Amino acid sequence: MADPTGGMGGPPPLSVILATPSPPTPAANALAHSFGAAAVALNIISFLLFSGRIYTRSYPVFRMGWEDYVISIAWVFVLANSILLILTTPYVFGGDPSTFTLGDVIYSNKLAVLSQPIWAWSMATIKIAVAGMLLRLEQKRGIRLFLWVMVGLQLVVALYATLASTLQCIPLEAAWDLLGLMTDAKCWSKYAIRTSSICVSSFNIVTDVIFALMPVTFLLKLQIPLRERIVIGILMALGIFASVASIIKANAAANFGLTDDPNLEGISMGTWSLVEEQVAFIAACIPVLRKPFQQVLQHFGLVTVSNTTAKKTAGSGYGRMVNGNGNVSNVNGAIRMKSMTSSRAQSEEDILGEERETPQHMVLGPNERGIWRTRETEVRLEEARDVDRDLEKM
Repeated sequence: MADPTGGMGGPPPLSVILATPSPPTPAANALAHSFGAAAVALNIISFLLFSGRIYTRSYPVFRMGWEDYVISIAWVFVLANSILLILTTPYVFGGDPSTFTLGDVIYSNKLAVLSQPIWAWSMATIKIAVAGMLLRLEQKRGIRLFLWVMVGLQLVVALYATLASTLQCIPLEAAWDLLGLMTDAKCWSKYAIRTSSICVSSFNIVTDVIFALMPVTFLLKLQIPLRERIVIGILMALGIFASVASIIKANAAANFGLTDDPNLEGISMGTWSLVEEQVAFIAACIPVLRKPFQQVLQHFGLVTVSNTTAKKTAGSGYGRMVNGNGNVSNVNGAIRMKSMTSSRAQSEEDILGEERETPQHMVLGPNERGIWRTRETEVRLEEARDVDRDLEKM
């Protein structure tokens, strides 16, 4: 009679091995719960800001540009990546960590590997959307060329990250084969994986800083109070926090495979990957929501309200008439010019003469004919108008 366990002294069947309890360590469990809370909170915030961006770009005037469609694609990637990473720690949402088995660990690793190319494209599309916004603001040829180069580099790095994550093992299933069952698989070494991850993270750190600081330099062109520049600049430069997350993630990647708690390593990298893309996505949406944020800041007294009311100091159009007695009568603001002719000049100066055409709503007497002009004087605070015109492009 055959032994169902594989014979005396033989290895247990695969089903028994996969059912072996493999609960996370206390440190991994604590980090997993922090990750779950951050994932839910950041996804709610990013969704609200994304919805606000699409609404303000669509209503009351439809102004959707290609960068708005790119950020929409980015949100799909961000959401998909968040779902995959959340599923890697199912015990966070009401589960019992002690029931976590080796099979669950392998499945979590599979989801983490599949999330890598999605994360790469989410970061690329977020930064391409930011570049699109800056292309609408900048007219200098050199800066525009630089931004298009950055767009191209984002696509190249995203493609590389996709190939690196899908070709790290051939076949790919070996990437999450913790039991070493696929003996004929060819995989990258842990050193090669660390090096590749550090290179991608370094690129993201540099581009995070560039895209975070470029909108701030745009504020130098605006004549607005220093306090408002600081507040708006901080809102636009939130992407700098994405670079901080990239640095922490790069440090985690440098230590990948060097500790005795691989579960903790994976959760750490997943946490900072999610924080990096979520913060970058939020920072990409905030500049477009300048007006709502400005209203909130005005409510708390952080910025002041600029007076943009136009003051007219004279009438406009037709209607201010000088009668025969020299009095000024008001009819839609026109002013009669009686002294436009001279005895020495009877050509162009009185070209309208006695036969000039009169608007239908005006009836002129014999003493009220001549050359007329209209004048409109408008006083406006130029700073407020320039700020509104320039920032409206965002």
